[in-house]
Amino acid sequence: MILAIVDPISFLGWIPFLQPAGALGNLWWLLMFPLILGISIAYRATHDASIDQFWQRVFMFVSKSILAMGSLALVIYLFVYWVIPNL
Repeated sequence: MILAIVDPISFLGWIPFLQPAGALGNLWWLLMFPLILGISIAYRATHDASIDQFWQRVFMFVSKSILAMGSLALVIYLFVYWVIPNL
């Protein structure tokens, strides 16, 4: 299933951090979810004094971050495609 979406052969010539992840095609934005999860786990692990409600706080952080990113993407989309052309 995943091989139909992403071609593993196209990763052979890819140099990470120097070239965009073109092999992912239009699915590049899905990389946001594991990135935000990793950042929130690291942040909560270093800033919480106790382990009580650790995962609850991590998933609240993840949900707020994803909601903020989605809202920001919507605002930028509306600004670029509706506001600027009508100036």
